[in-house]
Amino acid sequence: MKLNSYIKSLLGLFCLSILAAACVKISPPGGPLLLQCEYQTDPIGIDALRPRLSWMVNDSSRGAAQTAYQILVASSLELLEKDEADIWDSGKTLSEESALVTFTGSELKSNTKYYWKVRTWNNEDMMSPYSKPASWHMGLLRSFDADWSANWIGNEETGKPPRSIMLRKEFETKKPIKQATAFVTGLGNYLFYLNGEKVGKDLLTPGWTHYPKKIQYQSYDVTSMLKSGKNAAGAILGNMWWSSGLGWQGGNERYSEGPLRFLLSLHITYTDGSKEKIISDKNWLTTNSPFVSNTLYHGVTYDARLEQKGWAMPGFQAENWDSVAIVPQEKVKLVAQQGPPIQVVEEVKPMKVTEVSSGKFVADFGINMVGWVSLKVKGDAGKQVTLRFAELLDEKGNVDQRNLRSAKATDKYILKGEGEETFEPMFTYHGFRYVEISGVDTLDASNLVGKVIYSAAPTTGTFECSNELLNKIQENIVRGQRSNMHSVPTDCPQRDERLGWMGDAQIFAPTASYNMNMSRFFAKWEKDITDSQHEQGYVHDVNPAIVVKGPSRPGWGDAVVVVPWIMYKFYGDKKIITDNYEGMVKWVTYMERKANNYLYDWADPENPNALEYGDWIAPVESPKKPIGAAYFFYSAKLLGEMSRVIGKDEEGDKYDSLCSKIQNIFQETYFDEYTANYDSSTQTANLLPVAFGITPPTLKKRVIDQVAKDVEANGFHPSTGFLGTSYLLPLLSEYGHHEVAYKTATQTSFPSWGYMVENGATTMWELWNSDKEPPESMNSRNHFALGCVGEWYFGYLAGIRPETFEPGFKSSVIAPMPAGDLTWAKASLKTNYGTLESHWQKKDGKFILDVAIPANTASRVRIPLMGIDKPTLIEGTDYLVKKGRKDDDVSGIQIRSIDKEFIELIVGGGRYSFVLNLE
Repeated sequence: MKLNSYIKSLLGLFCLSILAAACVKISPPGGPLLLQCEYQTDPIGIDALRPRLSWMVNDSSRGAAQTAYQILVASSLELLEKDEADIWDSGKTLSEESALVTFTGSELKSNTKYYWKVRTWNNEDMMSPYSKPASWHMGLLRSFDADWSANWIGNEETGKPPRSIMLRKEFETKKPIKQATAFVTGLGNYLFYLNGEKVGKDLLTPGWTHYPKKIQYQSYDVTSMLKSGKNAAGAILGNMWWSSGLGWQGGNERYSEGPLRFLLSLHITYTDGSKEKIISDKNWLTTNSPFVSNTLYHGVTYDARLEQKGWAMPGFQAENWDSVAIVPQEKVKLVAQQGPPIQVVEEVKPMKVTEVSSGKFVADFGINMVGWVSLKVKGDAGKQVTLRFAELLDEKGNVDQRNLRSAKATDKYILKGEGEETFEPMFTYHGFRYVEISGVDTLDASNLVGKVIYSAAPTTGTFECSNELLNKIQENIVRGQRSNMHSVPTDCPQRDERLGWMGDAQIFAPTASYNMNMSRFFAKWEKDITDSQHEQGYVHDVNPAIVVKGPSRPGWGDAVVVVPWIMYKFYGDKKIITDNYEGMVKWVTYMERKANNYLYDWADPENPNALEYGDWIAPVESPKKPIGAAYFFYSAKLLGEMSRVIGKDEEGDKYDSLCSKIQNIFQETYFDEYTANYDSSTQTANLLPVAFGITPPTLKKRVIDQVAKDVEANGFHPSTGFLGTSYLLPLLSEYGHHEVAYKTATQTSFPSWGYMVENGATTMWELWNSDKEPPESMNSRNHFALGCVGEWYFGYLAGIRPETFEPGFKSSVIAPMPAGDLTWAKASLKTNYGTLESHWQKKDGKFILDVAIPANTASRVRIPLMGIDKPTLIEGTDYLVKKGRKDDDVSGIQIRSIDKEFIELIVGGGRYSFVLNLE
C-alpha cells in the first residue's frame, strides 16, 4: 500500500508497537470448533429443507483465513467416523465462507438424524483435521396426515377463559428402543409429561405466533424417558396468549374461547428397525386440572387438593376421567420451533422479607425481574396463600399495583395439607420486584425463589468501562431486554399489555443484537409481522396482530423492513430477507400509494381520530409529518439495498430512483439551508434525516452541529423519544461532538439514563421520568426502547461495529473513542466466526489497545491519536512502523491511512496489543 508524502511525514512523528510476537512459522489449522446448524448446537426438530451450517476456524496464526472447506454428512455416526458420507460430501470447496453454508446434499427426511463434520484449509493450503462430529435432527416435513397421523384433542368446554384440563394415555413398548422423538404442541399452552416427568426445559410452549396462520411445535428426544413395558403420556393445558385475553381493560381480545387442545406424535424406532407412533387420538382421557383459573395478566389459582398423584404414571386408575373430544383440526401451518424457547434462565433470592402487617409479608427481590416465584409452604388443607406482584411499593410498604392498570397479577395457592408443598404458577408470568404474600403465619426468605424466564437467546456481548454509572445503565439495558423477550419483543412485562410493539423493537434491535444472538428470535417475529400483514399491504403496530390494527404508524410499521436489514448486518443472514421480501415490498408499495407528492402522510381511514405516535414520549415533541416522510425514504432505501443483496438489481435501482424523488421533495419541504435545521429544529427532527441518508453528505455535519448546540443548550440532555434516541449519541460522536455525547450519556438529572439509575431503576423505564408521572398512566418501569443507547457503548466507546459491505462481522470495525474521564473500556462480541474483542486503557502515560480478531475475518482498526502531535516509540518485540516505513516483519497488518486523528489499519485474525505513548 503506497503512502503519500503527508502520511510519510506523519510516520516520522510517531512509532507504534505491537506487543505480540509475529508468527514466524505457519502451522496447520486445528479441527474446526463450535459446529452449528441453523444457529444451534445439535438441534432437534429442524424443518429447513436446506439447513445452514456454521463452524469456527481453529487457527491462532496471525491473519489466519480459510481458503477451502470439506463437509461430510452421513446418516449414521458409524459412517461419519469412517469418513464416509452417504448424504453429502461437499468435496474440497474453494471458499472462505464458514458461516451459514447451505446444505446441498440429498433430500432430507422427516424425523431423521444426520451427522456431520468439517475440515478446512488455510491460506497456505494446509489442511486441518476433521472437527468432532455434530448432528441435527429433522422435524416433520411431510403432510399432516403422513407425518403426524394424530388428532387435536381436548374437551368441549369453552369460556372466557376456558378451564385448564389434564390429558393422559397409557401405551406399551415390547421391544428395545433405539430412538424416540416426541413432536408436540397445544393451544393455548401445554406442559407435557412422560412417566411422571416433565419433558424438556421449555416453558409457555408452543409460544406466541399469529395463530390464525401458524403454530409452532416442539421436538424432544425422549429415548431415555421411556421404558420397556407400560408407559404413560400426560399433558396439562392452559390459556396464555391464545385464550386468556390480550389488550387493555383486562384483556378483551382473544384468538379463541376454546376448547383448549393438544397434539402429539411420538415416533419410536426399535432396535430391530421397526417403528411405531403414539399419537393424540380418541383413546386419551381428560379431566379438570388443579389450575382452577389461569390468565396471562391476572395470574393463576391453583387448588392442590385437586391434584391426582401419579396421574401421568402408568398404572394410574383414571376413575371419573372422561373420554377426550376430537377437536376440529386447526387449518393452519405447523412449523418447528422458530425462535429460542422460553426457559428459566436465572434464579434470584429475595434481598429481604418484611412483615408489613399480621399475616402479610413483602419480599423484595432487589431487581425488577420477569417470571414467577417458587414458594415452599406448609399449612392445613384448604388454606389459601395469595401472592400479589408489583414493581412499586406504596408509602406504607405494601405492593402498589396501580401502574399495572387492570392486570391483577395475583397467584393463589390452596394447600392440600401434606407437609411442605411447592407452588409454581407455570401458566402465566409477572413483571415485578416486590411480592406480597398473605395467608401464611411466618415466611422465611429461604422459602422463596424468583424464577427469571425469557426466550433464551444466547448471550453474546459484554461491555464495561471505568465509569460505574455507564456499567449500571448497561446492566439495566440487558435486564430490560431479557424482561421483554417472551416469544415476541414486548413493550412491558407487567401490565395489561405485553404486546409486540414494532417501533420499540426496531429502534432497539442493534443494541439487542450486541447483547444477545437475536437472529432466530427476530426471524421468527418477522414472520409474525408478515403473517399478520393486511391484504392492502400495510402492517400493524403490534405483532402478532390482535389488539392494535389498521395501518401502522411511521417508525412502527417500518420495522418490517428495518429488522431484516439489521439482522443482515449483524449475522450476514440473507434468509430473513428472502423469506420476507414480498412483505417488505408490499409495505413500501402501500406507503408509495398513500404518499402525496412522494411525502408519506400517515392516516387510518377506518379511524380518522387515531393517535399518530411521532417520536413517542419525547420531552420535546417533533412534528409528525416529516417523521412519516423520513421513514418512507428509509424503508425504500433499505429495501433497495436488500434487493441487491439477494440479486434483484433492477428492483434495487427502482427503489434508488424512488428514494431520490423522496429526498428531493423532503429537502425542499423541510430543510432550512440558512439555519441548517429541519422543520421545528428539534433533536429528532434533525437526527432522522442524517441517520437515514436524506441529508446530502456536504450538509450532514452542519445539521449535527445544530443538534450538538441544542443538546448543550439543554444542559447536555436528550430531548428525544423512542425514534430519535437511538441516533443521538452515535451521530454526535460521528460528526465531531464525542465529548458532548459522553457528557449527555453520563448525566444524572432529568431527562437522562443516569437519572433512572439515580432514582432506583434496575431496568430501563418507559418514560424518562417514570418516577414523576402518575402510576395509573402509561408508566412501565421495565421497558427497553430507551436502552437503545447500548449501541453507542459497544460501537463507539469500545468501538466494535459491523462493516456493511461485508456483513455478519466477516469484516468488522474496531474504532474506540475515549472520552471524558474514562480510563478504560472493553467489549466482546461472539460472532458467527468467533469472539471479537476490544479493550483500551490509559495507563502509565500510554494508550493501550488490545484486540482479538476471529480467524477467517479481518477488522479495520482505528487507533485514536487523541491530539498527540509527536507520539514516541514504545519498545516492543516487533514494530508496525519503524523510522517512517512499514515493517515487513509484522504479520497480519496493513496500514490503511494515517491522519491527524487516527491511525487506520487492516488487521487479520489474531490477538494484538497496540501501544501509543501519550507523554
